[in-house]
Amino acid sequence: MREMDNNPPETAKRPGSAATSNTLRVHRGALGQVLQRYLSQQRPQQEYSLARLENLWQQAAELDPAIGLHLFAEFTPADWHVLLHLAQVSSNVGEALQHWQRYARLASDMEQVRVTHEGERIAIDLVIDAPSELERYLVEHYSVMATSVLREGAGIALSAMSGEFRHARPAYHTQYAQWFGPSVRFNAAHNRLYLDTACLTLPMRQHHPVLVELLREGLDRRMARLQHLNGWAAQVATQVRQDLQQQRPPSLEAAADALHQSPRTLRRRLQEQGLGFREVLDSVRSELEQSLQLQSMNSSQIAEQLGYADSAAYLHARKRWQTSTG
Repeated sequence: MREMDNNPPETAKRPGSAATSNTLRVHRGALGQVLQRYLSQQRPQQEYSLARLENLWQQAAELDPAIGLHLFAEFTPADWHVLLHLAQVSSNVGEALQHWQRYARLASDMEQVRVTHEGERIAIDLVIDAPSELERYLVEHYSVMATSVLREGAGIALSAMSGEFRHARPAYHTQYAQWFGPSVRFNAAHNRLYLDTACLTLPMRQHHPVLVELLREGLDRRMARLQHLNGWAAQVATQVRQDLQQQRPPSLEAAADALHQSPRTLRRRLQEQGLGFREVLDSVRSELEQSLQLQSMNSSQIAEQLGYADSAAYLHARKRWQTSTG
């Protein structure tokens, strides 16, 4: 079964901070799985844990020091986060960037995107809350991802592309020109991409206004749920997501065991947040459903992926999600 959101929490430290934050941050996209797949292809005799993105990046970098620039080429459309699909059907590059800025947190708790005007240029800031080495990998990956998706969607190269990066100039720095043009600066104060303002009006070739509206409605619901699922509920949601993706029946007991709590204690902790286990489970299933639909799965296939006995049970539950989250 394809794993989409199986990355465990990553407790990260912002470069220069005095102490490691206790806040759990999660990457919800396919990044960990693609790294896992890349490593498995290169080292088929070994097994790799998905415990930490940083560990996966470091292992991949042993094989390819420029893996941050190259990993997106390993992604298939089925691996794409829904945000990338939304970018493809947006009306133009400007709207795609607005969507990225608004919904970036749905892909990763470590990532913030800020789009601002600087005269004749658009500045796209990537703020990554992670240790410096992991920050470099993620910035490279997200920057290549954004450039590639916008180029593909618009059907042309983006004009006057340039970039500034916080990390030191790597040995493979000449490879940056392929994505960001010749004007790249390292040891900068921020991670920032630049575009000409004229690029904002470039139309996306697959623009579909109805699909944009549907995806935005779903993403807005996800944003509301994400703000609601914090603390213990967020940890339970992470465990439920992993169980579903590994075709294990999710349950309060299984989540409690994974989180080293008794079922009674975990139930009480969820109740303190005004939630029950079923509400968390419904929220995760509703979140995963949209990604499965974008992979053109039918109702029977989605039902199986979400842990239902048949499509009838799935469709019945779907009505409940829409009532509780709509």
